[in-house]
Amino acid sequence: MSPAVATYIAFIAVAAAVLVAATANTFPAGHDIDLLIFLAAAVTSERWAVSSSLEGSMSLSLTVGFAAAILYGPAFAGIVAIGGVVISDLLISRRHWTRVAFNAGQLALSAGLAALVYNQLKVPGPVDLKSDAFAIAVAAVVFLLVNDTLVTVVISMSGRSFLHEWTASFREMGILYISMAPLGALLAFAYQDSRWNVLYFPFLILVIYNGFKLYANLQTETDHALVLLADTVDKRDEYTFAHSQRVAEYSGEIARALDLPRKEIDLIVSAARVHDLGKIATDNRILYKQASLTDEERKAIIAHPADGSELAGQFSMYRKGTAYIRHHHERWDGRGYPDGLAGTQIPLGARVITVADAYDAMTSDRPYRKALSPEIALAELRRGAGRQFDPDLVETFIGCYRGDSRPALVAVPNTETSCSYSS
Repeated sequence: MSPAVATYIAFIAVAAAVLVAATANTFPAGHDIDLLIFLAAAVTSERWAVSSSLEGSMSLSLTVGFAAAILYGPAFAGIVAIGGVVISDLLISRRHWTRVAFNAGQLALSAGLAALVYNQLKVPGPVDLKSDAFAIAVAAVVFLLVNDTLVTVVISMSGRSFLHEWTASFREMGILYISMAPLGALLAFAYQDSRWNVLYFPFLILVIYNGFKLYANLQTETDHALVLLADTVDKRDEYTFAHSQRVAEYSGEIARALDLPRKEIDLIVSAARVHDLGKIATDNRILYKQASLTDEERKAIIAHPADGSELAGQFSMYRKGTAYIRHHHERWDGRGYPDGLAGTQIPLGARVITVADAYDAMTSDRPYRKALSPEIALAELRRGAGRQFDPDLVETFIGCYRGDSRPALVAVPNTETSCSYSS
């Protein structure tokens, strides 16, 4: 962990503690039982987490935290948030203290600030969903914005784009965010009538949890299905087996060297992993032919990027990567296929895959020739820069290979292993 990240986490934790201490006078007297109930609910909801990416997840504690905020104020909500995370993540899951400190701090700040805003805007008296609708809506926005901003800042400190990560989180989990706040308000409204009403809400939250868990699983299963199809294509030919794996690894190295946002890197890597998907419809006799191709056979070969893009596009959650699949055989000079795009008309992800694909093809044995050495392949890439390849990406790839900015790339034989790296 960098000193900057550690300092930021410490700041968040201290700020949360200060907020709770400064608003201690708002803690409702005689509500110890309610505190225990909300702590139990917070711990339970912390255990229900929906994966939002390869790197993180979103717990369902937002509902409990928001209800605590509008019912009992900032100090109560802050204690519930901190206690829920500490018990769930530290005492039960034994997660690293830095993660616990950050999650507890940012949730306490989100709930505490939302409570302060709600108290300023609410109509005097008990929570009323109609009279307090405006106050609830503004408090919900504050909760969500503070929560997402604090999380995005720590992510962007690794060199990623703050704006990209901030907006991507809402695109990815926005519906879940939106649904949790009204449910929290409904919980607060029902709870003030009777503590027993809280027993109804685990079932409602569980429905939301299972719905979004299915959504996340569908994303994973979509990726697995496409990868399985891509592997099926590669396994048809002993010369190209594991080709797509290596192209994905090389593409990831180039994308990381370009310092692209994480979501873009993930998209490029996943598209590279299935870039030859369209070959599943290509006749084996054409794929394995060692002699020159006829015009008809060449048409069948050059159709595979468009075919692969169309096939991947059938999966609704994969449509963002279809352009990279379709255009990975375009050329910088406009003489590629299937659409004859040139220069920056070609999507960046497709240009990245083009370079990675060409390098692995040259350094792999094929039916019509032996593999070239890495140095010769790099020389060929440089020779094609400005004609077949984006010249900047060629230099970036060569820089990766020589260890200028990333670990050196090492060509591997056609085995079941993916591309390996050594420093």
